[in-house]
Amino acid sequence: MATDAIEAARLEELRFAKRQQWAVAIATITFIAGAFHMAHSVKPLLEPWEKLTATILVSIVAIGASVLISKLQCHLYRTRKNIDPNDKSLRGLDVAIGLVLVLVISAIAVCYSMWRD
Repeated sequence: MATDAIEAARLEELRFAKRQQWAVAIATITFIAGAFHMAHSVKPLLEPWEKLTATILVSIVAIGASVLISKLQCHLYRTRKNIDPNDKSLRGLDVAIGLVLVLVISAIAVCYSMWRD
């Protein structure tokens, strides 16, 4: 009975970590989209220091989100190993890599568009 409860808790932990990965990605993309909109709404009026500040902020958020997604993926792997010690699969790694790539490419595109005249 207790082992069933522990396994159910671990499975819920897997679901939670997966939801967290998507929540981090969505929040970051929303932030980056907001930065893109702001940059294009006031672009001719932005001073170089404002562009630099926005570039640094977008970069920090994208890097931070990428680290969080990676940490969550490692947590998923460890939790799966706790459920089944023989599990050697890297399920979900391709999704995590895709999320990180989307975040990084979006951040680069926004930073590039901010500096482009």
